[in-house]
Amino acid sequence: MTAGNKRWKARPLTMVYYRNLLLVTLVGVVLVICAACDGSIKAKGKVYARKTPIGKSEAFVDESFPDSSQLTPVKDATVTLYHGRNYSQESIDKSFGMHDTTKTDANGAFELHEVTAPYSFDAALVVEKEGYEPITKIFLHKSDPHEVVVVLAPTESIPK
Repeated sequence: MTAGNKRWKARPLTMVYYRNLLLVTLVGVVLVICAACDGSIKAKGKVYARKTPIGKSEAFVDESFPDSSQLTPVKDATVTLYHGRNYSQESIDKSFGMHDTTKTDANGAFELHEVTAPYSFDAALVVEKEGYEPITKIFLHKSDPHEVVVVLAPTESIPK
């Protein structure tokens, strides 16, 4: 063997090492970028109505809530979740893009799930239905999912 042959045998190993190092580095950078960009917020629960117009509408997010046996599920209530800002310090801007809206089903159930800012903030949940007093609930978003129960007060008595 000549010195030239040894040189050629060593070169492919060096190229393989650098290629693998580059590949591992690129995969690591992509994983860090994907993991660090976004958070999520999920809220699920039910919307009920009182049978009499006594009291105000109430919302319970990650809190204990009243017995629902004397309440009526509300179908087609509009539930909007505003997120990505600190709503305890800012008013709700309906034109701001970080919100999701849904309607409740026949059982008053709803579920919202969105990509959001990757940090804690005070989110806002707004529930509206014609004939009922609307409610806005500001709550701390730190982790998912948020369990929600809303009790709407009718503006007039609900017929039985």
